[in-house]
Amino acid sequence: MACEMYLCIGTLSTTPYFLSGLGVNVYSMDELCYYLCVNAYILDNDLIDTRLCDYMRDNLGMAPLASKLRRMIREGRTLGEMVTTILIDTNYCTDEEIARIKQILVDNASLSFAAKRKLRGDNLLRANKYPRAIEEYQYVLSVLDREEEPELYSSILHNVGCAYAMMFLLDKAADYFKQAYDTDASRESLVLYLVCLRLSASKEEYDRIVVRNGYDERVALEAVRVMTSAREAPIDTPYSDIMRQILELNDAGRVTEFYAAVDTALEDWKQEYRRTMS
Repeated sequence: MACEMYLCIGTLSTTPYFLSGLGVNVYSMDELCYYLCVNAYILDNDLIDTRLCDYMRDNLGMAPLASKLRRMIREGRTLGEMVTTILIDTNYCTDEEIARIKQILVDNASLSFAAKRKLRGDNLLRANKYPRAIEEYQYVLSVLDREEEPELYSSILHNVGCAYAMMFLLDKAADYFKQAYDTDASRESLVLYLVCLRLSASKEEYDRIVVRNGYDERVALEAVRVMTSAREAPIDTPYSDIMRQILELNDAGRVTEFYAAVDTALEDWKQEYRRTMS
């Protein structure tokens, strides 16, 4: 079977550059171009700055392109012009693909500032960058008029709740889910509010709050079903795979290997937690 080979653009860096607006690390021009293409609809004007130019010059072997972009930044050129310059200079896309991406960037201008920044927060949330996602969402909430865009405001509050829940800060998560529900009566936000409340408060306090607020019994039952489903769901993650391997070593009596595997797993998980929280 015939195969094709593609020459990489520039050099591969040993240290990453974090694209905060997209929530990803890049190590090469190929990766940068890829993320610009697939995320064209949410790119924001501050994505390409002098820091990125420095990284391209110092780490990726792209000094001429970096110099050209730095000049475009000084001239106040648009994001679309700079993105298309990158794609043209690197020959990453065909002319048809560049035209399509350029049109997406033009259409993107019709999105409200708040909606675009919310999408940035959503990307950070999906990338497990929870503190960064919360910072982005909080910024949007600070500039967004709650009365003018209640649905958008509520969805941001809901996602802040999700970010806190993923960090197991259930009191804070419950507070934001409650605010989201109070803003536009979202059933999903109410259910998750009750889930977090049940997990963080005593049974007596939980019952008092449900009765005092007159929440629909069907919603309370749905919250119970969500918790039950989560408890009964099979654990199928990289963490569970590692734990199974560790337990197999223990069951086989391979004590030295067991403790070495435990130490390695704990160190890896600590490093991953630090990256998530940084």
